[in-house]
Amino acid sequence: MSQELPRTATGARPMRKLPLDFEAFHRMYRPIYVHWAEIRLGNRADAEEAVDAAFEKLLRAWSAVLTKENPTAYAWRVLRHTTIDFSRARDRRPALIGEAAFETVALSQAVDPIGQFEESLSLYEAIGQLPPRQMDVMLLQFGQGFTVEEVAAALGITPAGVRSTVRHARRRLEHAYGVKRRLEATRHEGAAQGEGEGECNGFARSESEEGHADDIAH
Repeated sequence: MSQELPRTATGARPMRKLPLDFEAFHRMYRPIYVHWAEIRLGNRADAEEAVDAAFEKLLRAWSAVLTKENPTAYAWRVLRHTTIDFSRARDRRPALIGEAAFETVALSQAVDPIGQFEESLSLYEAIGQLPPRQMDVMLLQFGQGFTVEEVAAALGITPAGVRSTVRHARRRLEHAYGVKRRLEATRHEGAAQGEGEGECNGFARSESEEGHADDIAH
C-alpha cells in the first residue's frame, strides 16, 4: 500500500501520507502495545510484528475507527485479537509466563529472586485465568509497571475503571492463587513431616508430584 507506518529504527525514513491523528495515536500507544504483546507471545520480534499488523488494520480503516464510540478501546480490541490470531497462526500457546515473569517490578527488587520467580510463575498462571480486561490490566499495571493513567489511556477506559477492574481481579486472584498456595503449603508441610518420620525409621520417603473486533480485526 502507498501509506507507510512510522518506523522506529534509527535512521529510518520519515513517515509520509499518514493522517496526523493516526501518526499521533501510533506514537502514543505502540510502546505499551508491544509490551502487552510480548507478554502474550513471549518474544519481542513477534510482538512487534503482531502490533504492526494491528496498526496496519487500523490504518486501512482509520476513518471508520474514528466513528466508533470509543476508538481507543476499539483499537485495543483489534490489537488483542490480532495478537491472538498471530499466536494461533504459528501454533503457539500464549506465553503469559516465562520472560514476562522475569520482568515484574517485584522480581527486579527482590531480596530472594529465585523465590520471587517461583511466586511470579504461580501468579502468572492465575492471571492467565482472568477475564480478558482483568488480565490485561493486571499484566500492564503489575507485570510491567505502567501507571493507572497509562493503562486507562491504552485500554480506552477511565482510571476509575482501571481501579475497579483491579479490585475485581484481586478478588479472583485471592481465591484462585490463595487456594493454590494453601495447597502447596500443605503439600510441603506433609513432605517435611514425612522426611522427619523417615529419618526416625531409617527410611527415605519420596513424594510425587495447568468475538473479534468487528470487521477490522480480520
